[in-house]
Amino acid sequence: MVGSKPRSTSFVLAVVALALPATALANPGPKVVQNPSYNPSPEAVVIDLGAAKPAAPAQGPSFSDLDAYAKDTPDPVVDTDDTPHPLGNGLVQVGSMVMPQAMLEGAQMVPDAAHVLSAEMGPVAGGGGAPDIEEICAFPEEVPPGIYDYDARPGGETPRFATVYMNYLGGTLSTGAENSAENLSQIARSGHPYPVYAGGEARAIAAAQAVAVDFADWAVRVVYEERPPKVLPYTMVMMGGHWSDTTAGPSGGVAPIDCEDFGQRNVCYVFQNASPAVTQANIASQEIGHTLGLGHTTASDSVMASGYAPTQGGDLGFNDSCAEIITVQGQAGACTGVNRCHCGDPDLQHDKNTMFATFAEAGVDMVEPTIVITDPPDGTTYEPGQDVIITVDPWDDVGGYGWQLTLEDAETGEVLAEAVDYDRALEFKLIGVPEGSYRAIAMVQDHADQTGTDEILFTVGNAEGGSTGGDESGGADETGAGDSSGTDADAGTGGGSDATDGDVTDGADTDGDSGGQSDDAEGCGCTTDAPAHPATWLLLPLGLLGLRRRR
Repeated sequence: MVGSKPRSTSFVLAVVALALPATALANPGPKVVQNPSYNPSPEAVVIDLGAAKPAAPAQGPSFSDLDAYAKDTPDPVVDTDDTPHPLGNGLVQVGSMVMPQAMLEGAQMVPDAAHVLSAEMGPVAGGGGAPDIEEICAFPEEVPPGIYDYDARPGGETPRFATVYMNYLGGTLSTGAENSAENLSQIARSGHPYPVYAGGEARAIAAAQAVAVDFADWAVRVVYEERPPKVLPYTMVMMGGHWSDTTAGPSGGVAPIDCEDFGQRNVCYVFQNASPAVTQANIASQEIGHTLGLGHTTASDSVMASGYAPTQGGDLGFNDSCAEIITVQGQAGACTGVNRCHCGDPDLQHDKNTMFATFAEAGVDMVEPTIVITDPPDGTTYEPGQDVIITVDPWDDVGGYGWQLTLEDAETGEVLAEAVDYDRALEFKLIGVPEGSYRAIAMVQDHADQTGTDEILFTVGNAEGGSTGGDESGGADETGAGDSSGTDADAGTGGGSDATDGDVTDGADTDGDSGGQSDDAEGCGCTTDAPAHPATWLLLPLGLLGLRRRR
């Protein structure tokens, strides 16, 4: 049984100066709300070798089966009323957008409210370590503290690459912290089977292609036939169904707003089956836009137009100028701090410039990611019952990459466990490891499906050679480590390019449990160097040569 220590399924939104030192309370500064998608203090990913392995989920349909599910399903009446719908847990729905209630009261969403309001936070706008504000913003002097104050941990850097997965196959989701790989969503109905898309294969492809065109300016690829592997951060769009299949109120689609896309693993919904493909694409792009930090605007030619009833018909795109945001009863309802950066006014939103602040321009990614196991040293020996702590250092020239750890029996090659570091803790904690010899393989993957690996051997209990206790530090030695700069066919990464589902699989021989453990009873740990059907992935050009990531 593997997986990171779960966060509470109830969202605790830090508003203003809750639980802060008295010095901060005396001078609270700006009113802020913490981004529900961000975990500022992640704990090590726990891999429990003593836990029972859960049963594999039932096999679901594949994309080629969509026509078998096609039927005349009336789409829900689109809600153009921006009256907030209560969701509980401090969240509220405004039209198609779900946000913390405090945002309607003027609070600015930041990744870490405690950091913004701490005594160490300077009063200068744009302070607190915000990177390259002059480079990002048209109005740098207007940037409030905490806006674009990106996390320095690997994977969160900007410019960033991204993947959008349009899920037409349905699945069973659960309420919890946003995690597309594990079918967790703020607005899911726990245990409720989300239905398979009923619009047929041809319409699904046409809608996905139109969405891909909307994101053609950025290194954001759109895929739909095979689900990305769990290791890769991606936004998931649940296509089809009805708003009653979620906890949201009436709408044509719904999504959580994630200012600056800190979460990178959000889930949004498009309640469309029978409408034209272009309409479905417009709604899908708006919901994706919310997960990337965009609110509703009055720009009639933008997919972010409120109510899906723009004055101009046809296939819409993102707005390339500052447009007025839609407010609710005179209150805020968007990423107002970000808006100050690009328009100098919290009530104006520039769709494209907001996206360019986070995502790289479209191009070709030529740089492979790397990962190094920094501790323990290769060949370490542990006492029986001792926990094994493995730390990693992943790298890529742009943000958005993900990594995982695979544990193998060194003698047989059997894959014993596999876990993704969703919260970017850079640390794995192995508990209940029986006596024996093991191979730990760290693997990193980027949005061009390039991977890098590193590996070490360690022993628990009686064995010849190696050091004792695992308290040395440093990288793997010269002879024991795998190649950290590329894919090692013998490394058995167990996740380099296999498409992995949560509760529904696309035909890949993988498990949907919360830790990403292989369901192969023999534990072969086999992988391929590319997706099983590369031609089925709808790819946009990714990356740029020579991009400098911002920390």
